[in-house]
Formats: sequence, C-alpha cells, structure tokens
Amino acid sequence: MPEQFLHLQADDRKEILQTAATQLGQQATVLEKDVWVCWTLQTLFSMPDAHPMAFKGGTSLSKIYGAIKRFSEDVDVTLDYRAFNDDVDPFAEGVSKNAIKKFSKRLKEYVLQYANDVVAPYIDTQLKALPKPEEFGIEVSEDGEKIWVQYPSAIENGDDYLKSSILIEFGGRNVIDPNEQHTVTPDISALVTDLNLPSGEVVVLSPERTFWEKATLIHVECNREEFKSDAHRLSRHWYDLRMLAAHASGKAAINNHELFEDVVRHKQVFFNAAYANYDACLANELRLIPDDAAITGLRTDYEKMLGAGMIYGEPPSFDDIISGIREIEREINTW
Repeated sequence: MPEQFLHLQADDRKEILQTAATQLGQQATVLEKDVWVCWTLQTLFSMPDAHPMAFKGGTSLSKIYGAIKRFSEDVDVTLDYRAFNDDVDPFAEGVSKNAIKKFSKRLKEYVLQYANDVVAPYIDTQLKALPKPEEFGIEVSEDGEKIWVQYPSAIENGDDYLKSSILIEFGGRNVIDPNEQHTVTPDISALVTDLNLPSGEVVVLSPERTFWEKATLIHVECNREEFKSDAHRLSRHWYDLRMLAAHASGKAAINNHELFEDVVRHKQVFFNAAYANYDACLANELRLIPDDAAITGLRTDYEKMLGAGMIYGEPPSFDDIISGIREIEREINTW
C-alpha cells in the first residue's frame, strides 16, 4: 500500500509541493492547502450516520466543475434543514413570520449541537491519527456555523492572505437539491502517483443553484446599507459569478427561471434582512453592480487575491469582471 503523503516528514512534503508548484504553475502554499481541503472533505463525507449535506460554493466550482480558475480555500457545506426532524413547514400557507423566526432559531441550535457533538469530535479523532497530532488544532465558533481546522504547514508562508487553516462553513437553513456525487482529489494527484493522497466521494450542490445563490448574495451586498469598506474577501463572488456565467452550467442557470425563483423564495423565508430587497430580484431589478466606492474596495481586494496567487493562469482584469457582470445583470433583468 502506498505511503500516505500526510505521514511524510515536513521536508519531504515541502520538496514535493515545491516541485509540483513549478510544474503546475501554482504556489506551493496553495497546493498544500488544496491537499488539506481534500482531507477535510474526505473526513466530512465519511462520517458515520452523517446528516444529509452537500458541498457547495466557490470551492465546489473550482474543485469539482472547473468553472472557475480560483483557489477557493473554504469548505462550504449545506446541512439539509428538512432532515432536522422539525414539524414546521416554513413554506406552508398561513405560517406566520413569528413561527418561521422561531423555526429558524431552532435550526441554528441544531447546527450548533451537530457541530459540537458530532462534527468537531469526529474531525479531532481523525487529526489524532496523523503524525504529531499536537501540532493540529480545531476551533468551533460560538454559533457552530464555522469550524477551523489548523494544520502545520511545511511551507514558509509570509502571506497573511493564505492561512494554514481550513474554514468549514455550515448552513442549516437550506436544501441540498439538486445535487450530484463526485470524487474530490488534490491538484497534485496527477503528478504524485506513488503516494496516498486524501480523496473521497462527496455530494455536491449543482452549479446551477450555486449560480443563483451567488447572484442573490451579490444582490444583497449591493443593497447593504454599509458595504464593507475594504471589501475583504468579497471580490471573489463577483469573479466567480462572471466565470460561472461563461460555463455551461451558468448558461443553463440563466435560462432556468424556476430555479431562480426557488432560490429567491427560499432566501425570502430564511434570510430576509430588511435591506435585502429580494422582491426586486423577480421584478427585473436584480442588482449586481454596487456603487463606485464599493467597486474601489472590490478592486483592492481583487488585487490582494491575485497577489496571493489565488487565481490560476491568466486572470481577467477587474474591469473585465465588472463589465461582464453588467452584461449578466442586463440579461437577467430583461427576461
């Protein structure tokens, strides 16, 4: 049986990663983190009696579908709210806003309990099976919606943009349909064939639904009363939507009005902040371009992302991204 890559000495892992970085045209720190993303996904989706869940977001677009050429470092996971065995149907006729609010609160409590009682202990057990378990760490946020897995890097990394930890983000107020099953493997697997690398079967939310979740997320950010002044880690959503729109799944999504309506309807029930203005989405007023000050912040954040080597190959310019997003907005709003 091949030796496990994660059981090698740090110097050996470093040499392999640096050699692969030269061949793949990527940074060694990015390739290393990609291995840990795959380890995290393998671990999550191999948990015994796991809650029905789906891998989604930018990392799925990159790792599974190749729709974007961005290294996405977070593991976004939806826990299907319908499997929490609560008897409330939030979409039933006559259900009050107060009942939905209480239901939503219970869902958050379910996620917190699941993260603390099931997920974190299982990940901790798997980390302890690795060499030098004392060098790893695991932290759960107060609401249970975030779990950080810290790993010891074999690569000296002076860039604060790319940290030696994997962020798992759980959401418990969504569905996992439509979805597909795929195998996730590290980017170095094609080059490192004589070692056992983390890989596993994962359930993945369809990129069509991800397209509309990204579009409505951007719409909300554009309507937010106070856009983050530095747009920290936000420009990735505009990049993702622009790239996804050029992919076959994005083109299919733009023509899938029913799926768009379903995503909006779901967000109106579970995520309807006062400023979100979801009604505008279905009235040909989807907003994907923020004001000029916010665009300046997005531009700066995008440049930081490029500087960290997060985008492969020849990246589009920020102006091209905004120009493309304007066209997407126009196309959607002229249905």
